Amino acid sequence: MTLRISTSGLYQQTLATLLARQKDLAKTQQQLASGNKLTRAADDPTGAAQAQRLDHAIASLEHYERGANLLGNRLRLQESALTDAGDYLARARELAIQANAATVSPEDRKLIAIEVRHIRNELLSIANRDDGNGRRLFAGARDGVVPFAESGGSVTYAGDDGRNLVDVAPDLALADTEPGSEVFMRPRTGDGEIRGTAVAANTGTGVLQSTRIADRAAWPAEPLRLAFTSPTTWEMRDDGGTVLSTGTYTPGGSITAAGVQVQLSGAPAAGDAFDIAPAPRQDVFATLRALADALDAPADSPAARARLGNAVGSGLSDIAAAQEHFLSIRASTGARLNSLDGAADRRADEHATLRGTLSGLRDVDYAEATMRLNMQLTAIEAAQRTLLRVQSSSLFDKL
Repeated sequence: MTLRISTSGLYQQTLATLLARQKDLAKTQQQLASGNKLTRAADDPTGAAQAQRLDHAIASLEHYERGANLLGNRLRLQESALTDAGDYLARARELAIQANAATVSPEDRKLIAIEVRHIRNELLSIANRDDGNGRRLFAGARDGVVPFAESGGSVTYAGDDGRNLVDVAPDLALADTEPGSEVFMRPRTGDGEIRGTAVAANTGTGVLQSTRIADRAAWPAEPLRLAFTSPTTWEMRDDGGTVLSTGTYTPGGSITAAGVQVQLSGAPAAGDAFDIAPAPRQDVFATLRALADALDAPADSPAARARLGNAVGSGLSDIAAAQEHFLSIRASTGARLNSLDGAADRRADEHATLRGTLSGLRDVDYAEATMRLNMQLTAIEAAQRTLLRVQSSSLFDKL
């Protein structure tokens, strides 16, 4: 068989080789200029698909980070608000103790009542704080509302009981700030478990000093009434009026019945009574209003001074319970902030891993690419010299 080589065929073959070398050179130059070796998906379909998945995973991490930053800001603002609210309640407690002293004049008590009302207003302002982005901290899951408002001497809540969940890392979502209904409207009263209060119509000088559960097995966990049938005799009645036990009272002594121990001072009158019940929930604004109203009331008789002592005692225990309530929420807030820190570490580790993998797929190895570029330049020069020789010669030269 005879192999025939034409001049035009040799020329076309040499030219095709040169163009291929120029294409490879242009690709290498583009990689060096962009720093990306996956300039076209066709160059490495598998690598391009994997890089796209990594880009999506990195974008998801950045989305988690933005959500975590917003949540962290709101939780830190909530912690600050609760700290401020706790400080105001501590001041209200100091004022209540001061006002209950026998040496305080009616005029001074009225000044103290004014400061207590000021504290109430400051708490209302704290309850309506926003996060700097137009969202209220304590509106629950509702946006665009002012959660708390004064209405007829009482505070009403316009938010809801919801809490948004924010994704802060893969498979981890944390709750947003607490709804204001839980923070400000539902603290327990008394000691958090049980509460004793004097009946408003009492005419004696009996003052309730403390109420506590003495025997949980004997306590019915339902409303009871300690009623005095005379200054020295009492009956413990259930909510239906049934007498559960009776006894005698010594001024300054304690009474134990139905699993409850009550400490009294002063001398109750016949017909006086003290109600005992599982600690109900009461909004902190109502607690401070009741305290201020009691301080404003005249205490110009022994019975009136006893009513003041009972009101202040109730106020002190209710304020203490509200303080514990705020501390509990602060602890929960701190736990979530710690979780955010842990999530940030997880995101950073995963981000570094994904970036490293993506860099291996996409980023140019400049040392290798530069060496390849030099080899391609050499190959092109050789192809160009070959093409010039082909162009300047003919098969007729061999005849």
